[in-house]
Amino acid sequence: MAVIGTTVFYLDGNAYYSPEFGRGGLAATFSVDLTQLVLGGATSFLIGIESRNADDTTWTASGAFGSFSSVGADQVDLTGLKEIVRFKYSFAGGTPAASDAAHFLMMAPSWRPY
Repeated sequence: MAVIGTTVFYLDGNAYYSPEFGRGGLAATFSVDLTQLVLGGATSFLIGIESRNADDTTWTASGAFGSFSSVGADQVDLTGLKEIVRFKYSFAGGTPAASDAAHFLMMAPSWRPY
């Protein structure tokens, strides 16, 4: 059986990051489908979008999906992304437990000119 998607747990509280990928256009629509969510202590699951230029040493928050407190789909439209992009996954609010978890499908970005 193949498992499709990504599952993350709160564990020690550190954020998870996707692999980096190159920007494919000057603007993009990012989409996610959150299919399972267990919030035993946290009150929400967050997905941020960060970017940086090749010569930068730090990441810049470029945008974020809405805060998830239940399963569902969301999309965000962004412009002004730098050369390299990644997603940041974290839990927030309340008193998160190591067993708080989320399973989601990140769709390929829909790149376009401005």
